[in-house]
Amino acid sequence: MEAQFLQAFYDLASWIRLSPLLNNGHYLPFSVVSLRPSAMIKVLDDIALGDRKVLVECGSGTSTVVFARMMNQRGYGKLLSLEHDGEWAARVTTQLAAEGLSDVATVVHAPLEEHPAAVKGMDWYASKTVSDEITAYTDKHGAIDLLLVDGPPGWQRDRTLARYPAAPVLWEYLAPGASVLLDDVNRAGGKEITERWKEELGLDMQLDPFGTRGAFGTVPS
Repeated sequence: MEAQFLQAFYDLASWIRLSPLLNNGHYLPFSVVSLRPSAMIKVLDDIALGDRKVLVECGSGTSTVVFARMMNQRGYGKLLSLEHDGEWAARVTTQLAAEGLSDVATVVHAPLEEHPAAVKGMDWYASKTVSDEITAYTDKHGAIDLLLVDGPPGWQRDRTLARYPAAPVLWEYLAPGASVLLDDVNRAGGKEITERWKEELGLDMQLDPFGTRGAFGTVPS
């Protein structure tokens, strides 16, 4: 009960802090799979305090728009979001366009398919699409300094390690000192993903103490 109370408290406090980015006349839907408000604040703080300029997000949604709004307000920064669901990718793209944020954030439809970096027969974002889009993005804007891994879906019993490929596939594009954030690490498979990343890449992920459901790490310099 104490943990649930603390989560609720931090989420409520986060809603208050998010209000400047939410009260702009454009409604944003939140669902049970959306990034928790406290996790969203964690990312926004990292963008601001770490002066992050080149972001990549695995899994698009409300967070994509909120991060784009923040970077648009401060006047710089780019975001590329990989999304497996074509209809959802189009919906988020439409929202960004309606708010004049298309130059800040881009959603790329990357269907799930067999991937050489996936484990246990799972799929990940289309390899060629990811390679082409991320290469073009980093060639233009520089190395990624913040990676948020909030997709593809990994809640099903046979997909608990679905998010594992993100760090090894995108590792060569990450800047030294870049932040990596894995959402829903409390689910089955979340701990194993972080352990694999630490063993294989030297990426030490620490659970956030404020109930965000996330683990946070920094790419070694």
